[in-house]
Amino acid sequence: MRRARRVLAGCAAAALLAGCQPLPHPFADDRPPAALLRVRDSAGVAVAPVAGKPRAVAEPLAGAVAAALLKHDIPASARTTGLASYLLNGRIEEVPALHGRSIVVATWRLRDPSGRLVAERQQQVEADSAEWTQGADKAVAELAAQSANLLAPLLVDQPPKMAPEGGRTRIVVSAVTGAPGDGDRALAAALATVLKRRDLDIAAGGKPERPDDLVIDAEVAVAPAAPGKQHVKIVWRVRHADGSEIGNVVQENDVPKGSLDAAWGDLAYTVAIAAESGIADILARGMKLPDARS
Repeated sequence: MRRARRVLAGCAAAALLAGCQPLPHPFADDRPPAALLRVRDSAGVAVAPVAGKPRAVAEPLAGAVAAALLKHDIPASARTTGLASYLLNGRIEEVPALHGRSIVVATWRLRDPSGRLVAERQQQVEADSAEWTQGADKAVAELAAQSANLLAPLLVDQPPKMAPEGGRTRIVVSAVTGAPGDGDRALAAALATVLKRRDLDIAAGGKPERPDDLVIDAEVAVAPAAPGKQHVKIVWRVRHADGSEIGNVVQENDVPKGSLDAAWGDLAYTVAIAAESGIADILARGMKLPDARS
């Protein structure tokens, strides 16, 4: 008998105000809250707006650090605090150096879901003072990259093991279809990254090659909703190699019209993290019961 796990999103985006409020975070509340004592790979990290001066550096730094952490395969976002149980706060300060140069010191504080301080680290980068004043892309990127290198070890924990007894099952993250913008590619890549941290053998794209392969694909549907809104529904399906379905995870929410028409960026990781727990449960069932098909 087929089993389905449905994960329904709240309408948190509708309650957000304009101006300096966080951007809408559709699907962020799909993920069950994590009760973790330490940072876990599946938790994700929200990077808060950076305080301090120069503002030309502080304003883009949170996004740059989130992007740099993603290169370490650490789900991170500067767009929404709904992504993560953990919050990374930063503050910068500029210290004059010699010969028209200065040093920007970034202090990073990582807090757990209860607000408890987990760790504090500092990173500094020297550059021409004019680059800091102007918020030069190169200088900001260097500070973000070095900060991510410093912070990454704090954000990596031993991933939960899902390898079945008697061998390893390969997981084929197959096609995602129907998403606007670059969503098809971004969602598939984000889910593959999230699942790799569970010590799974992940094959991105393609078709199953072995009888014991498990296949994940998804279909995205976008439909008109309230004025200025679109209803987005994502159905993740987990199947055996022969095509028989094990279960599915459903995510749906209303989003601002056209907000997903371009690059999904870290929102793809928000969606993948939200779906991960349900998909992992279904994968575990498929590994334990390879012959229970209907």
